[in-house]
Amino acid sequence: GDGAPRAQARGVATRAWTASLTDTKSVDAHAGSPVGLFAALRLSSFTDEELRRRFEAADLDGDGTLSRAELRAAMRAATVGKACDSEVEARSNHATTQLLRPGEMAIAYAEFRSRVVELASRRDARIWPIAATMALGGLSVGAIMPVMPCLVHDLNLTSTEYGLVVSAFGAAKLVSNVPAASYVDLRGRRESMVLGLSAIASGFFMVGLADGFVGLAAARALTGAGVAFLVTGSTLAATDLSTPLNRASTTAPLGAAFNAGTVAGPALGGALAGALGPSRTFFVVAAMIATDALYARVFIKETAGRFKRFGGGCGEGVSSASSVETTATSTARGDAAAPAAAPAAAPPVSPFGDPALFRLCVANASYWFTVAGVNMTVLPLTLSNPAGLNLDPSLIGSLFAAQAVVGVAGAMPVASLADKVGPEKLVAPAFVVAATANALFPLAHTYDAVAGVMVLAALGSSLLGAAPTAAVANAVSADQRPRALALMRTAGDVGMLVGSATLGTVAATYGHAAAFELASAWLTGSAAFFFVSHRRSATRAAAAR
Repeated sequence: GDGAPRAQARGVATRAWTASLTDTKSVDAHAGSPVGLFAALRLSSFTDEELRRRFEAADLDGDGTLSRAELRAAMRAATVGKACDSEVEARSNHATTQLLRPGEMAIAYAEFRSRVVELASRRDARIWPIAATMALGGLSVGAIMPVMPCLVHDLNLTSTEYGLVVSAFGAAKLVSNVPAASYVDLRGRRESMVLGLSAIASGFFMVGLADGFVGLAAARALTGAGVAFLVTGSTLAATDLSTPLNRASTTAPLGAAFNAGTVAGPALGGALAGALGPSRTFFVVAAMIATDALYARVFIKETAGRFKRFGGGCGEGVSSASSVETTATSTARGDAAAPAAAPAAAPPVSPFGDPALFRLCVANASYWFTVAGVNMTVLPLTLSNPAGLNLDPSLIGSLFAAQAVVGVAGAMPVASLADKVGPEKLVAPAFVVAATANALFPLAHTYDAVAGVMVLAALGSSLLGAAPTAAVANAVSADQRPRALALMRTAGDVGMLVGSATLGTVAATYGHAAAFELASAWLTGSAAFFFVSHRRSATRAAAAR
């Protein structure tokens, strides 16, 4: 009979329908974006030298212009073997339409350069659903801020036990950075975000169930691991959607959205705690983050862009912003398109072999050393000190909320500046501003004075913004990027763990003023190291050219 063929056909149809719902490697993650055009022209750095070289390589007849036929030939050469014939044709037409105006048959170099730079500088609209996910995550995190102390009191935890609970979060996040980088390469950016949000939701649910130190520490450790996967997925998605000309501007909305949610969260958490109690508030927050995970699964498109088809007819390949830069790098020595090949394993990444990556890891560690030591440890104790300012929790909360507002307001303008001048050029000035703020803290003896210094510190943090992430993404090849960013985040987590303990100990032993002065000196030294290292690298690069 025909039962077996029909069953086989039903199985194929079922698998295809399931894949349409669950496959994280979408057919074309970059439809409508200029990524395909950049891949065809093998553009990665978008410098004048590269643009000129790629223009001349695509100008097959050497007449000083690129015709429609030459652009289509470049597009077909870049995508052959990586997609169906119909997809190759569609992408060739789309890329040509992006670069040439209606009725225009060819383009000279000056106009080519202008239009490519314009396309590469636009922020991809697909970043906004990711930013919405981060905003919901920030709202949830902010909501637990006023509730956690109440839960700690209800569980009768000592200060030491609560410190270990906080450390469990940081330690789990630290050790999860590298596994998250491997997972995001294996399963995709969206799946990493969904897994991270699911782990965070589970962690908050466990917090609500915790009846003592061990349960609370385990719950916070799970939450820390989830944060690592969420941040890894969202950051890599942002770098997939960006070029060196708009990387900071594309990454900045993620931090700004999270901070905005964090500002609004405490009011929500306070209201929930008053109505439901601490434990039930964590259940509600867990449900909010689970909803966020569902939102990410439905509304965020996978940005890695690997092709995957059923039933034959199409090969499998890669069409993502990452593959754009990999293609550009691998074919830099020749004009012909490289033949399709299986993806090679990413080369190892080490900060000790790359001066740019090393100084950026040091910078991130230094920044989080002072954030954890000052903002999270010494400053709250200083503000609430009965022998000093003796501010109540509401006033302390208003000061930190003001800092967050400054960060949100400054994120996008600073990101645009970073894209124009280069993200690395903002790191040393940001540290100098933050160092100045820390030096002024011991001199601030009134609420208004402290508010002014905290705003100055927020300006320093805002100036730094997405610069380290954008700079690391620009400094390494696309296939090295997940691990390089994981190393940078790990350095930051180490700085966070060490900073809180170090500056807290200094404050307890020598006084709060000594801790602020040490933080200021540390940031000043970090700024000097970064400036000298960056100038040395720039000098060597200029000499090599």
